[in-house]
Amino acid sequence: MRTVQGIVLASLLCLTAPHLGAAEVKADADLRERLARLAYDVQAGEDISAIKRLQRSYGYYLDKGLWTDLAEYFTEDAVANYPAGVFVGKASIREHLYRNVGSVPIGQVGLGDNRLYNHMNIQPVVHLDPGGQTAKGRWRAYAYFGSMGGGATWAEGVYEMQYRKEGQVWKISKLDYYSGFGAPYATGWVAPQASTAPANAQAAAAAPATRAPRKLAHPADRERNMDCDGFPKACIAPFHYANPGTVAGGRVWAPPGAAPLSKDGEPPRSAEDLALRAQRLRDEQNIENLQRIYGYYLDRAQWDQLADLFADDGTIELAQQGVYVGKKHVRAFLGTLGPAGLEPGWLNDHIQLQPIVTVSSDGLSARIRSREFSMTGHVGGKGQWSEGIYENQLAKEGGVWKYVAVHFYPTFITDYDQGWSKDAQPAPGPLASLPPDRPPTERYEIYPKAHVPAFHYMNPVTGRPTTYPAGNTSAVAADARPKQKPGMAFRKAQPDLQSLVGKAENTVARVKDYDEIENLESAYGYYLDKNLWNPLADIFSREGSIELAQRGVYKGPRLREFLFKVFGRGQEGPVENRLGNHLNLQPVITIAADGNTAKVRARMLQQMSMGGRASMGGAIYENELVKEDGVWKFSKVHAYNTFTAGYTGGWAHAASSGMPGPAADFPPDTPPTAKVAMLPVVYEIPYHYANPVTGRTQLASLPSIDEQQKHIPKPAATNGAPGVN
Repeated sequence: MRTVQGIVLASLLCLTAPHLGAAEVKADADLRERLARLAYDVQAGEDISAIKRLQRSYGYYLDKGLWTDLAEYFTEDAVANYPAGVFVGKASIREHLYRNVGSVPIGQVGLGDNRLYNHMNIQPVVHLDPGGQTAKGRWRAYAYFGSMGGGATWAEGVYEMQYRKEGQVWKISKLDYYSGFGAPYATGWVAPQASTAPANAQAAAAAPATRAPRKLAHPADRERNMDCDGFPKACIAPFHYANPGTVAGGRVWAPPGAAPLSKDGEPPRSAEDLALRAQRLRDEQNIENLQRIYGYYLDRAQWDQLADLFADDGTIELAQQGVYVGKKHVRAFLGTLGPAGLEPGWLNDHIQLQPIVTVSSDGLSARIRSREFSMTGHVGGKGQWSEGIYENQLAKEGGVWKYVAVHFYPTFITDYDQGWSKDAQPAPGPLASLPPDRPPTERYEIYPKAHVPAFHYMNPVTGRPTTYPAGNTSAVAADARPKQKPGMAFRKAQPDLQSLVGKAENTVARVKDYDEIENLESAYGYYLDKNLWNPLADIFSREGSIELAQRGVYKGPRLREFLFKVFGRGQEGPVENRLGNHLNLQPVITIAADGNTAKVRARMLQQMSMGGRASMGGAIYENELVKEDGVWKFSKVHAYNTFTAGYTGGWAHAASSGMPGPAADFPPDTPPTAKVAMLPVVYEIPYHYANPVTGRTQLASLPSIDEQQKHIPKPAATNGAPGVN
């Protein structure tokens, strides 16, 4: 049955000139053109969404050795420049994945037991090329792999990707991987000291060595030829984009141009269909925000705020602990994870990464697959790494997305001091102190056992279900809520055609804003990685400000000077034997209704190496942005540092609470706007948003920084943490 909007639109667009006056003819042409441009923007937004889904799911398939599905991601003429060499054509890449990476015969999938091979694909900067048939993307790969009783390794680098649309499907046409660093777990990302001989076996393992080329079961088609193989050398992976602070680099997709898109004789486009598609894109972004907000509340042990994100009949299931049903029981379970509100000395970071959202056709339910990478423990106690996968279900109630079912599958849990080659802890089981309402929905073991949580989505290239390893028992959970007929709820809310088109135009504009802001946040981290002070300063507004690590606030033209004089000490660019990675992650993006300003909460994870010492750090950014000359730029960047620690000992035994403070030789424009200290101090960090479900803003209070610092013992000697920047 035709909808009201469809009937009205057809009647408006199918009238001929004899029936219309000049004003009506112009109105008809204007409406046709608006719809054509709306269709252009909606398609571009869907293309960006599909490319992000493709690359994020690439990481998930690579994690688990799902070579059959992964090989389909490449065009027939694709070129993949991997560390092992250059592989040309889909057939060669496919053989490389099976035989070289998987060490299995063609057709066999899965890593098998006792192999960890996690590859996070994060920090995207994605641009759609003019014409909408090709695209480019920059992604950070952050990997950790090894086996119990074998080795354990960190690796990081940059993918510069090229994509091509074949039919309606996006595929990878070119993959270039640029190594950032590779390091044994025992030493971390410490810079080898070429001037001295290794003092012991551990140091020898980290020292540079000329390795013989690996003998591959499937030889590369061409030898890899990179100008720079990463740290400890000073390398910059080429950027596919112009500076995002410019029109050329700031636009995630180009506008269609001045020429009319609508053509006489074309059938009228469906305003309702375009509005629904635009809303689904915006829903995807709102759900990504929600998952990231979930992580920030979890970090801070804000159990009331976290429970607020659930529907009244929502459920939570973590690991093998069983299912807790209803918001009240969810809140009770969260209370078993620790006291409400962080305590001094407690690091509880749960980083939310790599979201893949699928919104139902009715727009009222959705699923998300997301990765959680965790760093937890108490100063003076035990530190712990863990990682796992969420497969969550959500429902839209009263226009607000809520969790209906949260299900977390841990991949591994390991002691910081030992790492995953020496320690592998089991998945937690049911609590005797608070029995679950239902037993676990599936039984499985985690690393060193292999398990693949079921994917709620089809392979984005083939449209077919994932091919799982033999014996994998995970199954996609049934829908927690029944679905309505497509579009019904939206129709009731938008009966007027002009209102419908206007709302859809506004919605897709906010979709574009979100993608451009995510690009900008990611680019900030890439420029900071490599000490690229001029490009970094160029993504700030004319009167923009920056406040980092208690150094005070630098504004306008002095911001660029600050970056050069205080951070760079007069120099720009990466420095040999120094690592300064700034992973910018987990953005919660809030755009003003007029689309001219925005606020972002983001996370920084830092990996540093200088002077023969390796360290790590973390911070929360609360940033503000403005659209200046049509391009998003930072108007305010404010980092709230949370911890820094030497790699040896980590946050449990090598945390340093000291902050640099203002530079005496280049004082700030204004003093710090807030007092900040680091672990073991835990302090209140403001949120720019209220709880997205309840509007709640109140949080558990914390002791003052001054009070906490009274009880911190003075270190007798350096702990190996070189500080923060």
